[in-house]
Amino acid sequence: MDGIDIFGFGAVAFILGYLLYIIYYTLDLFFLNPFKRIPPLTAQEERAIQNNLPFYNHLSRREKERFRKRVVRFRNRKKMLFHEDVIEKEKITLLLSATAVMLTLGMADFLILSVEKIMVYPKAYYSKFTKKDHYGEYNPNLKTLIFSEEYLLHGFKIPNDNINLAVHEFSHAISFNIANKLNIRSYIFMFGMRRIHKLFHDVTFIAKVDSTGYFRQYGKTNIHEFFAVSVENFVETPDEFKRQFPKLYGILLRMLNFGFYKMTP
Repeated sequence: MDGIDIFGFGAVAFILGYLLYIIYYTLDLFFLNPFKRIPPLTAQEERAIQNNLPFYNHLSRREKERFRKRVVRFRNRKKMLFHEDVIEKEKITLLLSATAVMLTLGMADFLILSVEKIMVYPKAYYSKFTKKDHYGEYNPNLKTLIFSEEYLLHGFKIPNDNINLAVHEFSHAISFNIANKLNIRSYIFMFGMRRIHKLFHDVTFIAKVDSTGYFRQYGKTNIHEFFAVSVENFVETPDEFKRQFPKLYGILLRMLNFGFYKMTP
């Protein structure tokens, strides 16, 4: 009898603890958590975001405030690990947090629980998992994003070349994160992925992709890489994207829920 009582007490304690965690997480997600006071972005940090993410400059005042709050929350929740030779640690932390927030600004859940750690090396690195050299990768099993400082920062120097390593790898992480949820946003996202998959295997569509040269060839590796490359283009050259590939543009617009935001730089 005592064993049953102890088991029952433990089960109740576990359930209560889990409910308290859900409440705590929800409060934190919507900035209502009375137990956490995180310093806001400094004026210098906001200028860095303005200079490196043109997207931010075209948000309304209310959206910018929401963006800034989410950046400090995201930055506070993720474990950043840097190789000793990485130089611009603070800038990288800020820009990665801002990139994550940018891509999830149309979503309620912006913390991307499929990412717990972010590792940064100074240059291209050898991955123990793929046995290859990489500039960046996302490992869903370890919930880890990995970047090289050199290629990561290069992605922010030219805002319209459709190459941004941070956007690319976060796109993978977001795709994995949303796919494991049971809600309307997940349904819309996965429905969009199915439509992209259909386009990816459409001979006429791929012929247009090849003839225009608008997407990087790496996007043809598989459907997941095509999605990530498409998001890079969607963020950096939205006008050209919409003009050349309106159907795919509309799919991504709904997947990321960017309908209420001014994507035009």
